[in-house]
Amino acid sequence: MRVGIFSDIHSNLEALDAVLQFLHSQGADCFACCGDIVGYGPDPRACIEKIRALRGPVVAGNHDWGVLGQTPVHQFNLAARAAIEWTKGQLDESDVSYLESLSLTERFEPLYLVHASPSAPEQWEYIFVVSEAEAEMDYFSTRVCIVGHSHYPFVVERRNDGRAKLVRRQRFEIRSGAKYVVNVGSVGQPRDGDPRACCVLFDDDTKLMSFHRVEYDVKAVQEKILRAGLPEFLATRLSSGR
Repeated sequence: MRVGIFSDIHSNLEALDAVLQFLHSQGADCFACCGDIVGYGPDPRACIEKIRALRGPVVAGNHDWGVLGQTPVHQFNLAARAAIEWTKGQLDESDVSYLESLSLTERFEPLYLVHASPSAPEQWEYIFVVSEAEAEMDYFSTRVCIVGHSHYPFVVERRNDGRAKLVRRQRFEIRSGAKYVVNVGSVGQPRDGDPRACCVLFDDDTKLMSFHRVEYDVKAVQEKILRAGLPEFLATRLSSGR
């Protein structure tokens, strides 16, 4: 089984289509999403439809909850808040029902999916450094915890000796006896300085996991954002991946 894994689509249909096309070309036969299907971008309904059609495990993100009113809008910055309010007006009843159906965590052996942190999924806490990732390893029993939220891809591994370290390889093995926190970055709004969409491919037979960056039509999305009347900042940041 090959699993295509991604997070933080943020209503960016062009990026999502590019990622799905790439993962299909690499033999992915199932898909997992770590939340934030909506928010920021101009195509929330189309992105929800695409994710629903995949029929894979999906967890809710803070922007998904924001649209539902389950995360107070004052917790978001002004641009995010404007996008959430705009998105509310775009969704129909079936879209809302789908977002409401998403849980905060999903177990998909050997993976555990959560948008933010396994210790407190509903608090939307960020994992930024190795020590934070290591502390979170006490809160899941699978070998790998997949997260998103920060839009910054990374891997932290803790082996049998109990020492956690950053894995600095684009392709790596999920080793027996080790635990991992893997942030799969962002499809629709990367923030690590690379504007290309980010995704991960996991081969459950070989236990190999790999990061991939995928080009998409950034300009087309920027034009859509501006036509929708969303904050200009949400368009311009896509060019720099910040």
